[in-house]
Amino acid sequence: MIERFYLRNNFSFEKVDLEFQNGLILFTGSSGAGKSVLLNAILSTIGQKEVYSEIAEVTFDRTLNLEEFGIDSDEITVFKQMKKGRLRFFINSQNIPKKSVSEIGKLFITHLNPREVVEFESEYILEILDSMGNYRDLINSYKSEFEKYENLKYKISKIESDISILSEREDFVKFEIERIEKVAPEDGEDEELQLTKKRLSKKEKIEEYISESETIFEKRRTVLEVFDLMGFEKEVSEIEDFFEHLKARFEEIIDELSELDEVDVEELLDRIEKISDLKTKYGSIHEALLYVEERKLELQKVSELRKELVELELEKEAISAELQQLGLEISEKRKEQSPNFRKNLDENLELLNLGVSQLYNKRVSFHKNGIDFISLSIENTPVLKLSYGEQNRVRLAILTLKTVFGNGSGTLFLDEVDANLSGDESMRVAKVLKKLSKGYQIFAISHQPQLTSQADQHFVVFKNSGKSGVIELDSKKSRAEEIARMVGGNFEEANNFAMKLLEL
Repeated sequence: MIERFYLRNNFSFEKVDLEFQNGLILFTGSSGAGKSVLLNAILSTIGQKEVYSEIAEVTFDRTLNLEEFGIDSDEITVFKQMKKGRLRFFINSQNIPKKSVSEIGKLFITHLNPREVVEFESEYILEILDSMGNYRDLINSYKSEFEKYENLKYKISKIESDISILSEREDFVKFEIERIEKVAPEDGEDEELQLTKKRLSKKEKIEEYISESETIFEKRRTVLEVFDLMGFEKEVSEIEDFFEHLKARFEEIIDELSELDEVDVEELLDRIEKISDLKTKYGSIHEALLYVEERKLELQKVSELRKELVELELEKEAISAELQQLGLEISEKRKEQSPNFRKNLDENLELLNLGVSQLYNKRVSFHKNGIDFISLSIENTPVLKLSYGEQNRVRLAILTLKTVFGNGSGTLFLDEVDANLSGDESMRVAKVLKKLSKGYQIFAISHQPQLTSQADQHFVVFKNSGKSGVIELDSKKSRAEEIARMVGGNFEEANNFAMKLLEL
């Protein structure tokens, strides 16, 4: 619950420092005193309204789990709003963007306003309906299967996206692989081809030089005699080996040149051109071969993804059938529980003088809450077609039901819940709010003495010299005087009436 609210230099209030209890908390005061400004200032500090103050703080009396938002948890949780030049928001001294404050605030307070009517939504009603029955295991099984189903949907969507991206270039990749494999290049082949081309162009010149070099071998004996006569026996042996090696190499070169006679020059030049094209496109033969391997892996991945997609689709189909069956079982349980829901809701509606309810259950494709879509009518009128005042009272009836069966709790803010109501209607609303306050801390502005008399905590807002102020009425006498002011007319009669209301 909200334990404390502190405000300084709001356009209506200079300073406010209030401590709150559990239960029904009401604010009264003459028109224009600043009641709405005060409540909206509290809501603004939690990011739900836009009423800016120099400083405003809302303190919750317990640790709120904020770790998922990256906010450190303390024994108490403090929301702070500061406006010095620019507007800033803090939670537990951490600077937080307003949008995040608004999202976090909605987790811990409920604000009944005409723009966000969640209480009439199918999901909200189903949650209460299910809390009234004894089929929680069935619900848990369904939710577990639905989580698997959602995970499968995500995986399938991801794989389909990957396949789509890869498929767009599949034909091109196959063409590129075929083109490279048709050439069938080998690492280092380009150097060998260029060497062969060079030898072909120099073949006649090489043969001519070899022929002219034959005279060297004719003078071989003369050269060796020179070194022998000089007594250089070691060098004689080395020179002899040199001539033998040279002769052998010449013979090898002659053999290699003779092999060139079998080379088809046109084929050689064509091969060089094809290899050159691959090198131009891929950088080198090695890169071209690497490209083939990588693209084959890519095609293999597409094939594996398609196979995986088929398997996942079959698994999804099986889970879909299971969800449909579980959904039908849950739907039957809800059908059995509907009269109990309507009976308890109608008890609250009767207190609020709103007539009886009709609950319509339409079976739809399975979703996170089953296969049911619930809609609610009052006296055969869809709830969204009721007046704003009637809608608010129906919402109170539903919230009360949630408090009793669904462990509804938290802090509730009501916008003019008893405006334009008769005394009898106001007392009916008061009785429902009193029931509701067992689970909720309720903040409301009261326009009627009946509701005001049921408050667990009563504040009066006043205006003095153009500035608003607020004080807590903590005695029966002061509360009776305020209620008498609201009643009007003869003070003694009004005061007697107020005392009787306070005793109810």
